[in-house]
Amino acid sequence: MIKRILAAAIFLWLAVECSAAEKTIKIQTTLPWLESMARFIVGATAEINSISWWTDAGTLRSPRRIARDMPTIALDPRDAVSFGFKNGGVSLLYENLPVSDGSKGEIPFDPSILPFLSQRMLIVLSRLLPDNYPFFQRKLAEFQSRLESTLEVGRSLIGDVHILDLTGAISPWIRAADDGAVRPPEDLWAAWSDGKRTEELVKVIEEANKRTWWILTDAWTPAPVRARTQSMAMSIVISPPPRDYAFFSYLHDIYLEIWAASTAQ
Repeated sequence: MIKRILAAAIFLWLAVECSAAEKTIKIQTTLPWLESMARFIVGATAEINSISWWTDAGTLRSPRRIARDMPTIALDPRDAVSFGFKNGGVSLLYENLPVSDGSKGEIPFDPSILPFLSQRMLIVLSRLLPDNYPFFQRKLAEFQSRLESTLEVGRSLIGDVHILDLTGAISPWIRAADDGAVRPPEDLWAAWSDGKRTEELVKVIEEANKRTWWILTDAWTPAPVRARTQSMAMSIVISPPPRDYAFFSYLHDIYLEIWAASTAQ
């Protein structure tokens, strides 16, 4: 009799677990950093996957076939269209993103924008999973707290490091922790990115080398700029995050990599 009761209890438990697993909602995002942010907020309440991922060169790749019947989160209409989503059917963080196209690559690394983006993500996720709104609110508060604490760690690690910032995307994250990081003016950066005014680029790099500054580039640094820095001894190249990366782990690792290089010399 006891064996039958135990068997029935185990069967009931398995049935409940299987039922819960079947009800797990799957959501996809257009961009890998949207996936990472959404995954932080939903915890274990949903399965989040990105349609695209970053290659080692910092470019976005995506499969030829994309699921069109799965709940999808995109940054804005232009982002949705770039992945073939048209005429609605996609949850947008912004209908009109107040950021220029040239600055979009910096969004996931800009601590002045991330709090607003996380709030928009909360709104979108709550529409898709309304029963989890209180949990998402707590995770949003944790997200913003982790953002501040990660920045504080960065300031303690690289706040005194002399850097020539030639990064293509992570610049806002660097300058938020290191007030002394030197960034070229926008017009000069645009010229260098197009392979123009290279003599000035060479002089700036030589001057940074003479002053023993670290020259920082990333996977998104324009090729004409990156080509001039590869032979420099005091250079650091930040790679893009791997697939399924943890949001704050990568941001922390950027600071850690710079600190490790600057203290190893």
